[in-house]
Amino acid sequence: MKKNNSRKKVSELWGAAFTKKPSEAVIAFTSGRDVTSISPADLKLIPYDLWTNKAHALMLEKTGIISKFEAKKILKGLLKLEQLAVKDNFLLDPNKEDVHTNIESWLIKELGIEIAGKLHTARSRNDQIVTDMRLYLRDQVLVFINNSVELVQTLIGLAKKYESAPFPGFTHHQHAMVTTFGHILAGFATMINRDIERFKGWYSLHNVSPLGNTVSYGTSFPVDRVLTAKFLAFDGPDTNSMDAITNRWETEADLAYSVIILMNHLSLIAQTLIILSMPEFGMVKLADEFSTGSSIMPQKKNPDPLEIIKGKAGFAQGQLLSLLSMGKNNFIGFNRDSQWTKYIVMDLLSECELAPTILAGALSSMTVNTKIMEAQCHKGFIGATTLMEQLVATYNLPMRQVKVVIERAVKKSAGHDKVTFAALYQSLNEEGLVLPITESQVVAWQEPEIIIGLTKSFGGPGKKSMKQILVLLAKQVEDHQKWLLQKKKDKQKALKLYTDAMILLERK
Repeated sequence: MKKNNSRKKVSELWGAAFTKKPSEAVIAFTSGRDVTSISPADLKLIPYDLWTNKAHALMLEKTGIISKFEAKKILKGLLKLEQLAVKDNFLLDPNKEDVHTNIESWLIKELGIEIAGKLHTARSRNDQIVTDMRLYLRDQVLVFINNSVELVQTLIGLAKKYESAPFPGFTHHQHAMVTTFGHILAGFATMINRDIERFKGWYSLHNVSPLGNTVSYGTSFPVDRVLTAKFLAFDGPDTNSMDAITNRWETEADLAYSVIILMNHLSLIAQTLIILSMPEFGMVKLADEFSTGSSIMPQKKNPDPLEIIKGKAGFAQGQLLSLLSMGKNNFIGFNRDSQWTKYIVMDLLSECELAPTILAGALSSMTVNTKIMEAQCHKGFIGATTLMEQLVATYNLPMRQVKVVIERAVKKSAGHDKVTFAALYQSLNEEGLVLPITESQVVAWQEPEIIIGLTKSFGGPGKKSMKQILVLLAKQVEDHQKWLLQKKKDKQKALKLYTDAMILLERK
């Protein structure tokens, strides 16, 4: 008897038409929070709060505010708690408000209030959270730069591959001038390189330590803010104790702005790929791994990951507006409403962090149809501008006069995709211009390969220019990588500095 499979369980709504399935990362990126929850914000701050606590404890001992014995006990307790946190065995108690109170409460229970109660000397939760957030945001910047560098490397590789492939340039969504696909990709890489510089600028501007500002107005204890800044890999302490606490939105908003500009560029690239992949264009085809299907239409392979990048760009802009709104009504000193800046910026960063990586994957795996691209370079009078320029240059004519001639010739060439010799000849006569131009010249100056070869301006798609552009882009990437490496070294140096200080203290 033949087995009836009609009741076979269907575990997926789509994918049977796919050769390869999207990765878990791509599925998670596209599904968002539909079936997953968000972890508590302060869970992300545990390692940073522990780092801040250790730096503060060492400074308190160094300045004689607490004893060596007390500092040793506190640091041992913090190390024990750190080991628990690494193994996910330290859970935040919602009854204890925040990460700072959770850690301090654990230490008091572990060491007693006589010892652990001294850790919070010369410190407030105000400067503590601003320091924690500064450390967290700083690490997030490194992640965004790293992911963006990988995207630029992908774009440069593709730009080299398609350096000479004719491509129809557009303005107003209409054919404009002939370029190359490599030129377009190099343009995308240029955008992302500039975004990376913006992130580096954020790092330079905000890499100062707020620790020691207390509630906004300093402390009567003889704290060494330079020392704690060194322990935390900051360039130094900030210069006014009121500033950082009052403006607990500005650092977040600055970073949000940097992320948004990046996301807008990613959205631009995503939208371009979506349009080029439409059947009406057919210039690129997205890989199955970066597509999703439909719950009802069996044939569909949708560019969902790219559409999600566009959606996240819009989401990020809304978050920036919220951060800016948080900052506009502040009075000097700490204001409790600024607590919400933490949630806003964390949501923004977590939503956008993988966008450069997803886009790099979509780009590197897509199929490019250069024949269709070139075919589009023979349509829509796309060579008219170069034809005009060559008439101006060859016969030393006024550009405005020749533009009128070409406009008339385009009108007279209706039904064709290029300016015809007959139409140009007639238009020249109407303008009173008699030129020794040949039909072969008119045809040649509208050929994609010749147009690209004639393009001389730096930054354009010409061969010499593209070689120079790609070298410059590669050099910028190299500089970014060196910068990233240096920041990682700076952090390791700071970690070693306070680790050595802890070892020295233990020996005393």
